[in-house]
Amino acid sequence: MNTNSDQTDLTNQSIAGFSILHRLGVGGMSEVYLAFQESLHRHVALKVMRADFVGSSDHEQRFLQEARAVASLIHPNIVQVYDVGKFESIHYIAQEYVPGSNLFSYVQRRGALPLAESVSILWQATAALQKAASIGLVHRDIKPDNILLTPDGEVKVADFGLARARGQSLNLTAVGVTLGSPLYMSPEQVQGLSVDSRSDLYSLGATAYHMLTGRPPFSGDTALALAMQHLQAEPARLEQLRPDLPLALVNIVHRLLAKSPDERFATAVELARALREVVDDSLAGQANQMVPFAGLIIEHQHVSNLDVTQELQKLTKKGTVSKIRQPSLARTISQRSVLAIGPILVGFLFAYYQLQDDLFSNQMTTTAGVQKQSTIQRQYALALIENDLKHWKAIAEFFPPVDPISRNYELKAKLQTARFLIEGENYPLAAKFVSGILDSQYADNVILAIAEIEMGYLSSRVGDKSAIKYYEVAAGRMSQLDIEKQKLIKDSLPIKVRVAWEDEDDRSRQDESSPSS
Repeated sequence: MNTNSDQTDLTNQSIAGFSILHRLGVGGMSEVYLAFQESLHRHVALKVMRADFVGSSDHEQRFLQEARAVASLIHPNIVQVYDVGKFESIHYIAQEYVPGSNLFSYVQRRGALPLAESVSILWQATAALQKAASIGLVHRDIKPDNILLTPDGEVKVADFGLARARGQSLNLTAVGVTLGSPLYMSPEQVQGLSVDSRSDLYSLGATAYHMLTGRPPFSGDTALALAMQHLQAEPARLEQLRPDLPLALVNIVHRLLAKSPDERFATAVELARALREVVDDSLAGQANQMVPFAGLIIEHQHVSNLDVTQELQKLTKKGTVSKIRQPSLARTISQRSVLAIGPILVGFLFAYYQLQDDLFSNQMTTTAGVQKQSTIQRQYALALIENDLKHWKAIAEFFPPVDPISRNYELKAKLQTARFLIEGENYPLAAKFVSGILDSQYADNVILAIAEIEMGYLSSRVGDKSAIKYYEVAAGRMSQLDIEKQKLIKDSLPIKVRVAWEDEDDRSRQDESSPSS
């Protein structure tokens, strides 16, 4: 893949009625230019998909997802999308141009911000998240870089490129698209768990902490070190660093930074009410809208802070199988008759994709270069970040499956390995790992259901009629689980597996509702 410096600069070119003036910044999968829209005589920020991603259906889908997500959000504190389209081979999104600075640069220059400015920024960002949550949209990458400031004190939340609507599954496993920034990422996001609007509130709390102290709540030399602090450490109390702050505001920020989503504010509306009290009590009822920013310098906006997030780029290659904390459930459905054909299917798949298999098999033969961690939990976290075959293999090699905890992590590592291989379309080796999970006597019903659905998908890829049997067994198993576990299973599936599974489920429902002949 090309580096950023290798990209073709589109300055002085014209695309679909937009005259490109100069480049503003480069992000994970796009470049942003300042452009002039001839038809409406206005400046816009033109986001263009980088040339090295063009032709990838996954990246093009993700690019359109961003436009569609933000296009439905019309709010004064959210960067507005004007247009989306394709000109020749160039995919673009035309959006509102915000002259000013971002919060990261502003704090870099000024240090910790005064109370009135801080509350105004927090209030307006909360209003933006409240609007997004009202249509079930989770931003997933709230950070100072994505909070834009105008000279008159207006705040605009930008870059909904990772946003996901409620009930929507989006494959975000490609290289170069961060799943949030390590300095501001919520604990549940670090673990790959399902997230909701409370995850955005955590990231907003980390952003507020940075704004009020001049530094993020945690620091570390590596993405893994930062991730572990979000999971385990508590930031220094704000009242020790800023004795001038009202205790009510201090408590708000630390509540936003609670490890458990249940201990945070339930909604942005609830947060806004708490901020209203701070405004009334400490700011004489003012600063709940806009406070002009002292000494704000208009500068080019960057898509993302690549220096901060570069190390965690690898994290986006990870799968989304969530950590399963419940004890193993007893197997309640007999599936031996279905699993008996597993070896046959594996053999068929291996023959079908033999030419693709050698490279992946060679990668599985060594764990050279993988650093052993102090615990299996840290080893698993490192594998999530690196997401390659040798790191997944290292989990069982460094921590042999001899007890319930290590066996559970071994099975989850196999699931993640299978996911990696499915997304790489190496179906024979994926089938080998899935079959190993199905044959395990230690897999619980959640892991088994995921494996059965994946095996159904793999068998359908080669036209094997056993696909429907795996789907039926998985459906029966899921019917015995509660709603949360069913959601966990669906969220853990690779996007194309989930689509195939849901299509099959829809067909089954239609068949059941059709009158018998």
